[in-house]
Amino acid sequence: MLTTDDLNKIQFLIVAGSNQVVSRIDKLEDRVQQVEDKVDLIPTKEEYFDSMSKLMGEVKKGREEQEVIDEGLSQHNDRLEKLEEKVVIASPY
Repeated sequence: MLTTDDLNKIQFLIVAGSNQVVSRIDKLEDRVQQVEDKVDLIPTKEEYFDSMSKLMGEVKKGREEQEVIDEGLSQHNDRLEKLEEKVVIASPY
């Protein structure tokens, strides 16, 4: 038969074990909160596609501007070459 001392020891072990379980649950809750906080920083699908659409629009605009600049530069180079030929200046290139 169990004595009062034995019952007290069992009760102490149960309390100690339950405190450890509660402590681990608290740690897990903290980790879950950290993950939730990080997930909140991730943009939604709509936000992501909106930002990518804006970015791709800027890239397209930059490429179009580069084409215009390249064409203008080519025309200027052609003109300079013709002028150099008429004035008889040797091209440095």
